[in-house]
Amino acid sequence: MTYKIANYLSGTVRVRIQGTMPEKFINLCLAQHIFLWGIATKNDEMFAFMRLSDFFCIRALARKSRVRVRVVSRYGWPFIADRFKRRKMLVVGAVLYLFLLNFLVSFIWFVDITGMKTLSSYRIKAIVNSNGLRPGVLKEKVDVKALENAILFALPEVAWVGIHVAGTRVVIEVVEKTLPRIEDKAPAHIVAAKDGVITEIIALAGQLAVKKGDTVKKGDLLIKGFAPDNTAPVIPGQTPIVSIPSQLIRAQGIVRARVWYEGYGEASTVQVVRQRTGKQDMAITVTIGSRHILLKRISEPPFENYETEEVHKKLVWWRNSELAVESTIKIYYELGTSWREITVEQARDDATSKAWHGVQRLIPENAQILSRNVETLKTEEPNLVRVKVSVETVEDIGQSVAIVR
Repeated sequence: MTYKIANYLSGTVRVRIQGTMPEKFINLCLAQHIFLWGIATKNDEMFAFMRLSDFFCIRALARKSRVRVRVVSRYGWPFIADRFKRRKMLVVGAVLYLFLLNFLVSFIWFVDITGMKTLSSYRIKAIVNSNGLRPGVLKEKVDVKALENAILFALPEVAWVGIHVAGTRVVIEVVEKTLPRIEDKAPAHIVAAKDGVITEIIALAGQLAVKKGDTVKKGDLLIKGFAPDNTAPVIPGQTPIVSIPSQLIRAQGIVRARVWYEGYGEASTVQVVRQRTGKQDMAITVTIGSRHILLKRISEPPFENYETEEVHKKLVWWRNSELAVESTIKIYYELGTSWREITVEQARDDATSKAWHGVQRLIPENAQILSRNVETLKTEEPNLVRVKVSVETVEDIGQSVAIVR
């Protein structure tokens, strides 16, 4: 390794030796302590490496051995330095670039905030800006500990904050407090959220308004938001006790009912198939901050039938920064139209799948499905298959509704 570094600093040349006695030239060089290496022959020519300082001492040796020596290539610092001497402005530019780069990296240019769930990043940025942290400030003036304390003092909903300086970027990590859910204690009734037949009803607080086996409609009262009535029964011969209006409370309980859902789906045995023809066109937009620059415009859709695809490319240097620079390429693909026929069974399966997906959007996740029935409906259109899916579930239909006084 030391030998290679010495050759690089002193300079190395690769020479071509032409003549009748190149071997004699090599022997003479060795006798004069001129070191040659990497010796190779090609088409009656010999090639070798030597130091630049030795190259200027071989003229007499070349005459004695009757050979011609020519430089094929040059390596090492002396040649690079000579190149720099001829291009002084390049050296000056490189020095200025390094100076400017070292100067710019001593500033903070980007402030990123992570870990927020409910808090707004603008609130945190306003706090750090008022405490001296903003793009363009010197790193020396950033007091990380003071900024962390300022955020914790100004935002009680923050449990922990950590600020890290990475190059020209400051990353603020925020962990929000998990606040306990505030229980609503306002007086309320429990009403039916949908139609059904009651299978189970338990009043944890309030008075029952229906019983097991009753059929209810959406909005019917299920559990009243009144305290249990403890009025003593009237005994013959005694003065009846005047009843006091029941106290309003928030009704609580479990109300499970059988609920029915229906979904419809249809499919044709003759289906349209659209495929890309290979023709395409594109519109290109460059976004710098809030400004949009159209590099290539498409005034109207270029094809009668088409589908689009958008490709977003964001420049790496501005990633996760306030200044967003990205390009948006919107590609239009022409679609050709063809037709295909499927069997009635395949059309029925497609229609059943559509109907079932439509019903699934209505059924709650905690509902228990009791049964599912698929019925094929008659249609006047010969190529159309229509299906009805009926689903029976058991679920909680109770819904709290505030009592208006």
